[in-house]
Amino acid sequence: MKRTERHHLKEDEMAHGLSWLVHFVGKYRREILTVAGALAFAAVVFAGLLMVRAHGRSVQSRAVGEVGDLAAAAVEKPEKLADLEKLAAMGRTARLANLELARYWAERGDWAKAESFAGRIPEGRKDLLHYQAEDLKAQIAMGRKDFDKAIAIYKKAVDEKPKIYPIDALLFRLAESHELKGETKEALDLYKKLQEEHTQSYFGYEASLKAGRLGQQK
Repeated sequence: MKRTERHHLKEDEMAHGLSWLVHFVGKYRREILTVAGALAFAAVVFAGLLMVRAHGRSVQSRAVGEVGDLAAAAVEKPEKLADLEKLAAMGRTARLANLELARYWAERGDWAKAESFAGRIPEGRKDLLHYQAEDLKAQIAMGRKDFDKAIAIYKKAVDEKPKIYPIDALLFRLAESHELKGETKEALDLYKKLQEEHTQSYFGYEASLKAGRLGQQK
């Protein structure tokens, strides 16, 4: 086939394709405009949602930063606790602010105040903050020598197998709770479990020391 003939054939194919496209658009113009409008509206809505989400994250980040700054400042300036308590009464910052207040008083051995603020931590999703709060509540219970409560909290957390919180830390605290209660066998079993399953972790190493000491006492 000569080059000129091939060129004419390509032109005919293009012309036929354009003619079909024009005919298709003319026939289904209303439907095409409807679909295009719907897609444009969806794009606008999606962009709006992204903007709202980004704004929410920015606000949340600032709120978390403010709580952290006040908690750190309260160590040297207890008068900052009043500002932290205001944030503890607000929905967006209530969980974290109450956790920091409970931790502040727990570190000072004021178990009554620590328990009071820990009890105000609102229930939320089982994220990192949730397990931090549960861990702190159990430590407060241990400080108040309510070992049964501490054991119940830690056992529940261990049974949930959280991926976001170190299971070896929970197991070690559970073992400590049993040990402080005088349940040596239960404590020793847990320390040995930690020693075998978490050999490379800090709590696995500490558990090996505890297991050795408790084993000598038997």
